Amino acid sequence: MIAVFLRGELDSGRYGKKLRTLLARDRRTEDLLRRPDLGDVEANAYRRRLLEEHRAYERRDGLFGGFPQQVEWFRAALERDEVLDILYIDWDWWLELSGGTRRPRDAARRILEDEGADATAAEHEPLAAALQTTPPPPELIAVTTTARTPLVLVEGHARLTAYALFPDYLPAKLEILLGVSDEMPRWCQF
Repeated sequence: MIAVFLRGELDSGRYGKKLRTLLARDRRTEDLLRRPDLGDVEANAYRRRLLEEHRAYERRDGLFGGFPQQVEWFRAALERDEVLDILYIDWDWWLELSGGTRRPRDAARRILEDEGADATAAEHEPLAAALQTTPPPPELIAVTTTARTPLVLVEGHARLTAYALFPDYLPAKLEILLGVSDEMPRWCQF
């Protein structure tokens, strides 16, 4: 999860610069995040420290406030409609973009109808089109409880918005990283 999260944020317009600055400070290359060797114990430990410094992951603060310590992680293949039913986090920007529903389809509709959403379809199309590139973009990261409802996004909000705007780019099934814990409702963003 840590490797996928950092890879997703590396390409983010909002968070990528900070990550590249931290990597440069530590004399590390982007390859550590773009092509992680999960068998390299030292590199895994560095990525964990990096996510702590970048997003307070270990302290469970900010985005990760109340995030469970014990989460089972799986790769899951979701059908197109299941992907578009994943909820955004409970964060002001995503609430505003979706009109308070946290649903990507509502955000897409608001963007297309220019309902005060500070986003455009044109800026999102390259993100959706990237699903057809090699390598594809990082997997979306979502979490849920053992009841499997709801699914809430941890990382990949801009990409999920793009997929809702341009669903024809989505394959019939999309692999995501899914974390499961019955303690997930304690996460501040659930």
